[in-house]
Amino acid sequence: MSWVKKGPVLATLVAVLLIWAFVFFFFDPILKQGLIAGGQAAAGAKVEIGSLRSKWLKGTLELKGVAVADREQPMKNLVELSRIAFQLDTSAAVRGKGVVREAALEGLRLGAARKTSGAIRNPPPPSKLTAAVQRQIAPAKAAAIEVKTRAAGEVDAAKLEGLKKLDEAKAKAKEIEDRWKGKENEAKAIEKEAKEIADQLKSIGGGDLLKKAQAVGQAQQRLKALISRVEAQRAEAQKDVAEAQALVRQADELRQKDLNGLLAAAGLPTLDSQDLARRLLGAQTASRLTSTLQWLRWARERAAARRAANPPPPARRAGSDIEFPRAHSYPQYLLENAKITGTLDGMLGGALDLKGVLDGVTSNPKLYGKPATVVLNGAAASGTAAKLSARLDQQNEPVGVTLGLDVSGLSLAGSTLGDGDVGGTLTKGFASVQGKITSTGDEWNGLIMVSATQIAVEPKVALGGAAGALVSDALKSLTGFRVRIEISGREDDLKLAFSSNIGEAVAAAMRKAVSGQLEAQRKVLEAKLAALYGDKAKDARASVDGLAGKILGPLDAQKEALNKQLQDAAGKALGGQRLDKLFKR
Repeated sequence: MSWVKKGPVLATLVAVLLIWAFVFFFFDPILKQGLIAGGQAAAGAKVEIGSLRSKWLKGTLELKGVAVADREQPMKNLVELSRIAFQLDTSAAVRGKGVVREAALEGLRLGAARKTSGAIRNPPPPSKLTAAVQRQIAPAKAAAIEVKTRAAGEVDAAKLEGLKKLDEAKAKAKEIEDRWKGKENEAKAIEKEAKEIADQLKSIGGGDLLKKAQAVGQAQQRLKALISRVEAQRAEAQKDVAEAQALVRQADELRQKDLNGLLAAAGLPTLDSQDLARRLLGAQTASRLTSTLQWLRWARERAAARRAANPPPPARRAGSDIEFPRAHSYPQYLLENAKITGTLDGMLGGALDLKGVLDGVTSNPKLYGKPATVVLNGAAASGTAAKLSARLDQQNEPVGVTLGLDVSGLSLAGSTLGDGDVGGTLTKGFASVQGKITSTGDEWNGLIMVSATQIAVEPKVALGGAAGALVSDALKSLTGFRVRIEISGREDDLKLAFSSNIGEAVAAAMRKAVSGQLEAQRKVLEAKLAALYGDKAKDARASVDGLAGKILGPLDAQKEALNKQLQDAAGKALGGQRLDKLFKR
């Protein structure tokens, strides 16, 4: 065996041992730290991985004890997984490609409590998405629900917004009337020119019908021009009158708000149903919606960044291209047709078995040329069913992402409503959720519908006196509710419409409980407001209604006179014979 050179063989063995030692001692920890760092950058909160183990020869990668904290609620985890496993394509791996064929998720939990805070030291600043959700859906803390026994006190007229608006309407009517008095010269000018035209028509004589027709035609054109001037004035006058009338209508609306304010000051609830709905459901809705939108935006932005990092090839130049194709020419990283299995625990009243396919997650969307998609279906023995579908149009410009969700039989036991002062815990109930959210570039659109049925609430109300008892009874009476969320607009001007009938259900129960007090106090306050509003409202309406007669009346009369003059002009000029009988127009 003298032909075997020991030096190169030993060098090769040493190199292999060094590579093995690096993989065994350093590769997994480095990969683990890289995944944690990347995950925290995406989530804006702590990411924890209990262990990571890779087996190159078998082509497997396994992570255990994965937890991603909720940025909006640091003492909760957004998602937990007891185990994640990936099966790699070993033939692609030897060429330096990471191609995943199968994935398994076990022990998936959402919204579980943490023992320590998941906030990171230097979190990224709140995004415009977060600010928009908090501003438009976060709880309304001013929902009027306090109930006291004191009677309505004296009414301060200086604080009534409706009275101020009536003063504004009367002042506006006077300003309009004075302004139109300054336009009398225009009316006089039109009247003067109309008289000149009438005199000219009377002076037309002779037997030359053609000349007469020409003269009458010129007079008619001048009359039409005068009518147009009157119509322009009339349109302007109608606009002014409508503006004054709008102020009177606003005064009527403010009068009702004044009444509600006085009732609240007397300790009786005005009970704005949407404020109550946001107080009971706003925090939970805002948290979940914020997380969903942030992850969708992150996926869209990452795909857009990968497109930018892989520019299209340069244009072909003169010469011939000789291609040497190779089957399965994959991007550097590709998760293709990966079968997903797993379980979702902890929030559905039982384990939900998950099955699905994840396809097209790649480091080079242009090379792959297909959208990334995921479809997950779940079913539980309790009857819960779920379907999640998502699509990332990474090959398009701009990049678009779509999320669809359809869940039924979702257990609500253990869920909470409201805050520390007004709310409770659901002891039973089921929900169905249907929704679709799309983001193309920075344009968002979406609709989410939630329906809760067969619920029972254990109230937790910190309010004292009659208010606490009323709120508790109202919450106990709830058997279900609905929620609707609409999303539209660009990211820098996002529009969110949140509505739910839960506020109306609580408000109706409370109104029924305090109906006697409410009606008695309402009558007292309505009588006081009627005394204050009576003469002032009558005076303001008279001023506004009088504008029509003072401004529109003369303009209508002038227009009617001009129209009559236009119709009669030819007949008067030609001795009673109508030109429209002699000539075609």
